[in-house]
Amino acid sequence: MFILDSQKYASKDNFAEVMGMPSSGKTTLVGNMKKNYPGLVDVNASLPMSRFCRQARKLYYISQLFMRSPSAFIRDTKIILSSGQKNAKDLYSVLSNWHLNVRLYSLKDDTDKLYILDQGLFQAVWSIYFCGSKEFEAIKLFENKLLPGRVHFADASDEELIERSRNRSRRMRLNYLNHDELEKGRYALRKTIQLMEEIGYIEKKTRLGRGVANTFRPD
Repeated sequence: MFILDSQKYASKDNFAEVMGMPSSGKTTLVGNMKKNYPGLVDVNASLPMSRFCRQARKLYYISQLFMRSPSAFIRDTKIILSSGQKNAKDLYSVLSNWHLNVRLYSLKDDTDKLYILDQGLFQAVWSIYFCGSKEFEAIKLFENKLLPGRVHFADASDEELIERSRNRSRRMRLNYLNHDELEKGRYALRKTIQLMEEIGYIEKKTRLGRGVANTFRPD
């Protein structure tokens, strides 16, 4: 688990994210947190399940974000464009996911509730690194943003990732049977963690091991 300790970046302490490779156990970790804290709001699960409705909701939120702060929207878009995405599909995916998460953070203002995202800001950055072909100034994406107070890290061995991916019904973007893709996924993960540390996140061990916590609230 990583906790934000920074004088430069502001956090929403009632927000947490789960970050890790596909099939690393993010959804399971969120499920365990919800069992331990029944009032926890799963932000990603609150989006429509239908693919069409989900995309429509994303576009609606993104348009709201643009109207609210067009200069920041354009700046973030230019930064993501500079990452050299492989194709238009990947570009749309990483752009829409980033802008959606920025908007979701601005929507959830009820400080009496606790929120969790397993497809949050840092998972979006992982995707940009994974699908991109160029170095980009990722840290500038976080300027003047409200960030999660903590980030839980889900991890698994390469062998576990391969086995879990075989049991998934939905096709993943990352093919673990391709060694080069697996290595690029690990590289993207290292870059994302380095970015978090540069921002001011400090890793904290928990009683249940790295990246696993039995409570959402601070210890």
